[in-house]
Amino acid sequence: MGFSEAIRLNLASYSSLSPCQYCSTRVNQKQKSLVAFPSSRRGKRRSLLTVKSVLNINDNGTAEPSKVLLEKLFAQTQKLERQTNQNSVYPDEDMPYSNLGVLESDLQAALMALLKREEDLQDAERKVLSEKKKLNRAKEGLEKRERIIVEASLKHESLQEELKRANVELASQAREIEELKQKLRERDEELVAMQSSLTLKERELDQLRDEIANKTKEVSVAISEFENKSQLLSKANEVVKRQEGEIHALQRALKVKEEELEISMATKKLEQEKLRETEASLKKQTEEWLIAQDEVNKLQKETVKRLGEANETMEDFSRVKRLLSDVRFELVSSRKALVFSREQMKEKELLLEQQLEELEEQRKSVLSYMQSLRDAHTEVESERVKLRVAEAKNFALEREILVQRELLEGLREELQNEKSLLEQATHNVSVIQNELDKTTNAFQVSQNLLQEKESSLVEAKLEIQHLKSEKASLEVLLQEKDEELTEARNKLEEVNREVTELKMLMSRREDQLTQANAMLKEKDVHLHRIEGELGSSKLKVTEAEMVVERIAELTSRLVMSTTTNGQDQKAMRINNEISFDSMQQPVEKPRDDYGMENKRLVMELNFTRENLRIKEMEVLAVQRALTFKDEEINVVMGKLKAKEQELKRFKEETVNDSEDLKLLYALAQESIEGKTMGDLAIEKLQLEAAQLEVEAATSALQKLAEMSTELLTQADMSIEADPSFTGMPGNGFHQVNNSGGSNDCIAEVKSEVGRLWSLTEKLLENAGIVAGTSTGNKGVTL
Repeated sequence: MGFSEAIRLNLASYSSLSPCQYCSTRVNQKQKSLVAFPSSRRGKRRSLLTVKSVLNINDNGTAEPSKVLLEKLFAQTQKLERQTNQNSVYPDEDMPYSNLGVLESDLQAALMALLKREEDLQDAERKVLSEKKKLNRAKEGLEKRERIIVEASLKHESLQEELKRANVELASQAREIEELKQKLRERDEELVAMQSSLTLKERELDQLRDEIANKTKEVSVAISEFENKSQLLSKANEVVKRQEGEIHALQRALKVKEEELEISMATKKLEQEKLRETEASLKKQTEEWLIAQDEVNKLQKETVKRLGEANETMEDFSRVKRLLSDVRFELVSSRKALVFSREQMKEKELLLEQQLEELEEQRKSVLSYMQSLRDAHTEVESERVKLRVAEAKNFALEREILVQRELLEGLREELQNEKSLLEQATHNVSVIQNELDKTTNAFQVSQNLLQEKESSLVEAKLEIQHLKSEKASLEVLLQEKDEELTEARNKLEEVNREVTELKMLMSRREDQLTQANAMLKEKDVHLHRIEGELGSSKLKVTEAEMVVERIAELTSRLVMSTTTNGQDQKAMRINNEISFDSMQQPVEKPRDDYGMENKRLVMELNFTRENLRIKEMEVLAVQRALTFKDEEINVVMGKLKAKEQELKRFKEETVNDSEDLKLLYALAQESIEGKTMGDLAIEKLQLEAAQLEVEAATSALQKLAEMSTELLTQADMSIEADPSFTGMPGNGFHQVNNSGGSNDCIAEVKSEVGRLWSLTEKLLENAGIVAGTSTGNKGVTL
């Protein structure tokens, strides 16, 4: 009830009408006498200030029904104030609840009006946005039209420029031929520059790729941060929603607790009244008890005076005592009940204090939430102010757009006028151009023949001079190529010489190896023969020994058998000794000869092995040199192939030049009709001479190419050396004289080089190129 009163009083205190202000002052004066719930009234006053600020945004239209509702609310508050003045304590509980229901319905109606006002504001904002979009579309349409107009004007200018270009291109066609030739020369330089630029661009691309990778990483990090922030925002929104639900729940709980407090306060008042009544009854009983005690004292005094009458009064005295004991028992029980009731009241007071503290805490939390809501309302008001500023800007933009529309309309009119003028000018230009075309055609028909003939003659002369210069340049190039060919030939000759020398050395070394092998075979045969002779001599020695043994046996027998004839015996002994010596000498001699021959053969074998090792080392060195020379030959062959390709290219260029000369000659024959026969004959002879020179150059180039191929084939053939040039004396094993072999090789190489040079001179004579003898002599000398 206090909360509803606070709302009512706040609504009454902050109205914009004068009677409502008067009522609010009255209520505030009476409110000072009341103690209940000042803090809630202050909070509601602040909230109603915001309601008032929302309702008083504009004095137009939708604010009027809200004012009517507020007037009704203020009238109802006055009624409630009167009722509160009449009845400070509510005897009937239905009337304030009904009034509160009416107030709530009125408040809901006011809130609905506020919501309608907000919806109207949103509709206005949407309309402003739609108008902005329409204005932007109109701007885009105007810009498109301006672009179309500009494109049309550019097309017109481009057509005029194309007409001029067509006139210029007719004159520039003759120059393009020369420019193409220069471009062909410049393309090589451009290719080199392009290659360098490509390398730089590749480096830049690598750098860009690295930068893109770094940026992708940064973007991924930013995306992750954005996702985290979005999650945090969603969580914050959820927390805000939860807090709003908690606020609503707390408000409901506050209302319930306020109602419970009101009920508890009413019950407390009733209990206080009951306690007052019990206290009054107890006071009455104590007074009666005191009176009874006084009477008892008086009766005792009278009993002392009237002992005689004691028997009569004892019964009365006992009755009085019983009454007093009953009164005492009732007093004790009433005291206990009072103590118990006081304890219950204290407990209830403590509970009420705790509930009041909790309510104060909840009120503080509600106040903090209300402050946040007020801040939100202030933000809404600031946004509304921004909307007003935006509306003002929109109005200014609309004015600017209107001005721009007027300017665009003026520009359109000017453009239409200019279009009409351009159309007239183009029509006039087309008429004039048609007339000019007719006149120029008529004039050109008469003069084009002479101009074409003169121009063709001049061009033919210029081209002939140009061809002469090209011919001179080609001759210079041919001379350079001849020099390069001569250098290549010299190199080939040197290489061929070295190859032939190496081949000769190889062949000689191979012959020496074959001879050494043959000598070794002969020595082996000789050794086998000596071994056979040794075997036969051994057999002879054994036979001689057998014969000697037999002779010795015979002599011993003769000595034993015969003792006579001493002289005969002495003679026989001398003969035996002589025969034995003569048989022993040939046996000893072959043994000595065999040992000497074995030693000599071992020495020769060792010597031949050392020579073979040396020759193998020399053969390996020669093979290495041959591989090196083969590589040089391959390099030279690659250079010759490149030069052959260049010769082919020059040949094609000369063929194309000859065809161009033929075409020029045909054009000259067609164009030259008014010249004399002498000039024609001279030019014809010059053209024929140029053609003959070109053909001679082409044939010379062809012969040079054929000659280079023949030289290469002959060089390949000369590498395979003939065995007639190499030979070794083959009777017996003898040491080779190195100086004599080298002189023979040099003589053979000179003869081969001379033969090759004679062949090249013949080929050059057949090709029509005269070669100097000095170069030949230089090439032959080593």
